[in-house]
Amino acid sequence: MQGIDADTIVDGRYRIINKIGSGGMADVYCAEDTQLGRRIALKLLYRRFAEDAEFVERFRREASSAAGLQHPNVVQVFDRGEWDGTYYIAMELLEGRNLKQVVRDHGALEPALAVDIVIQILKAARFAHRRGIVHRDIKPHNVIVDDEGRAKVTDFGIARASSSDMTETGSIMGTAQYLSPEQAQGQPVDARSDLYSIGIVLYELLTGAVPFDAESAVSIALKQVSETPVPPMQRNPAVPAALDAVVMRAMRK
Repeated sequence: MQGIDADTIVDGRYRIINKIGSGGMADVYCAEDTQLGRRIALKLLYRRFAEDAEFVERFRREASSAAGLQHPNVVQVFDRGEWDGTYYIAMELLEGRNLKQVVRDHGALEPALAVDIVIQILKAARFAHRRGIVHRDIKPHNVIVDDEGRAKVTDFGIARASSSDMTETGSIMGTAQYLSPEQAQGQPVDARSDLYSIGIVLYELLTGAVPFDAESAVSIALKQVSETPVPPMQRNPAVPAALDAVVMRAMRK
């Protein structure tokens, strides 16, 4: 999809203000909800996904599930729909940076701050898990933190409800550096996969680096399956032993 011009009205309601980002599946715009007079984030799927009937069905179901996730640490989904041959999600617009940007700017965080952020992520995940939704793609890019340290997890709108009849055992969702071993092997996942990914996020916040890296996604995935990470306290001596043990337990195969 080409970029959408400013002032374009999407689906008779959302006036495009400017583009604020792009991801693997969609472009994201700042837009005005002309009915309610508020600014929102509008995520528009790339057309190659919109042309996949199975993906669209999953997207619709996931967006409906995500709209029911109202929690202080979850980015709220307001609406979803179809427009000009593609599909969109209207979401809460946040001020702040994603965790990947925070780590790039500051490197390893103080352990207390890292723990505070991850506790907020865990609260969001627990809330979703109790409602049958597994995120499947928890990573620093999908966690927004404001200037007061409040964290919100985004992209539950593309997570597949774990109660869905549609399975994806043959494909891998998520970014390789944060995949659980079962995701890396294309196996079914549950809430434990999210906990593994959150463990990797905590590892990165504490050390400024991911535990597994390589030149290709396949090589990283293989490491997720078979290798044990270097303990975070070896990379950052400021990490307390008890916290080091928590991280290593979260990433246990």
